[in-house]
Amino acid sequence: MTYSIVALDFESKLIGVGVASGSVAVGSRVPWARAGVGGVATQAYTNPMIGVWVLRFLEEGYNAGEALFRALAMDSSPSMRQVAVVSAKGDVATHTGNNVPRHYAEHRGHGYACVGNMLVSKRVVEEMCKVFNESKGSLAERLLQALEAGHREGGDVRGDHSAAILVVGEHPIYGKAYDKIIDLRVDYSTNPIGELKELYWLWIKSR
Repeated sequence: MTYSIVALDFESKLIGVGVASGSVAVGSRVPWARAGVGGVATQAYTNPMIGVWVLRFLEEGYNAGEALFRALAMDSSPSMRQVAVVSAKGDVATHTGNNVPRHYAEHRGHGYACVGNMLVSKRVVEEMCKVFNESKGSLAERLLQALEAGHREGGDVRGDHSAAILVVGEHPIYGKAYDKIIDLRVDYSTNPIGELKELYWLWIKSR
């Protein structure tokens, strides 16, 4: 009951996931990413293990579609899952099961994918991808702009209560041993995306 975007920045090679939801603490289970491997948003009736499995298959050399197919084959209820995947090469894959809550939608672009379920309308996902594709700035800033666009279109039908962004890449000090460049979340709020954006800029100023 969530909307998300997964994306690769082809220039910086950073990989990111942005997510917002009517659920509490969505950042604790939906976004998954690993530098040089890929990013995953696993949602609806969330099975967080799908994130683990997809990243493992991507690391073994499968493309996004193959990794997603293999991960769903390991799941007991794929009809209840919604997943978006981007690999470090920029190929994308999505899955929306037949038992995912409506309204649901998915949209893919060059190096990014947006998915959502229990939405006010399918325009939430369409507008997220449109804004991301047209936006400027860092990957994190573009993810935030996409989440803001989804929220403006109505977001989660229950109202948005939590949000998060995760960006991974080769760390300037620790390399790939610690790849989290940005890992920010708002676990409960009546304005989670607005607060996430404020948190991001506070983080930027504190560096």
